[in-house]
Amino acid sequence: MRNIPANASLSRPQAQLQQLRSSRQALVVALFPVVLAACAPDAWRPDDPFEAFLDQIQNKCGEMRIGSRSIGSDLLQNPDPYFLDVTSRYYHRKISGQNYAEALAGSFGTTPDSPGILCVLNLKRDKDPLTPQGLGG
Repeated sequence: MRNIPANASLSRPQAQLQQLRSSRQALVVALFPVVLAACAPDAWRPDDPFEAFLDQIQNKCGEMRIGSRSIGSDLLQNPDPYFLDVTSRYYHRKISGQNYAEALAGSFGTTPDSPGILCVLNLKRDKDPLTPQGLGG
């Protein structure tokens, strides 16, 4: 390898390659906030109540299926990003139970009233409002 003086300019192909690398790095830096914002707002920070809800799903619905996938082993233990995102949106009341059921049914090739979906819908979410009985009524 020959010694290249420090003040020597890069050849045209080398300069283009270096410019391409810089452009790619700038693009990644610019798109990172967009990708992060596209996630569920709670998907990137700790959320103990949601984690407890997922544990409840595992314990009570884990053996059930949504389409051809087992809730426990296919959707929770080997985390399915779509299932977790939609479940997070349902848990945090960003979507209704009907929208949740339809989203899962469409994605996993089943019906909205499949036993696995109904099991999740029948679990109590911590953020459920108090019932009139809970208010002393």
